[in-house]
Amino acid sequence: MRENIARSNEDECRLIHECLQDYNRKYMDNGKDYSFHIELDGVIAAGIVAESVEDTLEISYLFVRSEYRGSGLGTTLVCHVESLARENGIKRILLNTYSFQAPDFYRHLGYREILCVDPVFSVHSQHYFVKELQ
Repeated sequence: MRENIARSNEDECRLIHECLQDYNRKYMDNGKDYSFHIELDGVIAAGIVAESVEDTLEISYLFVRSEYRGSGLGTTLVCHVESLARENGIKRILLNTYSFQAPDFYRHLGYREILCVDPVFSVHSQHYFVKELQ
């Protein structure tokens, strides 16, 4: 058997992710999608990508277009997901962010930093957060 290592394109990355998700389903059940977006003036102004497994929800991405930052759209999306998570018996939310993104935003929303890797990418830091839902 001879290995052929090749760079993956977007479709191949998606397939690899799907394969991992299929494997994980053997050990982690009850996944549910918590992805939403807010559309303003015909464009997606903000969006959140999140998924639960068992009693934990992980926020993978939260994005607000630069022209809408500071308008509360990010808070609206996070609070919406938190509310649905509580209704569905989710006990905690996990996420990570970089120093040039939004660590203070998550602290302001009650997320507790559990790990900081500093430096990453030479001059930045990566912050891991958890929020226990009551």
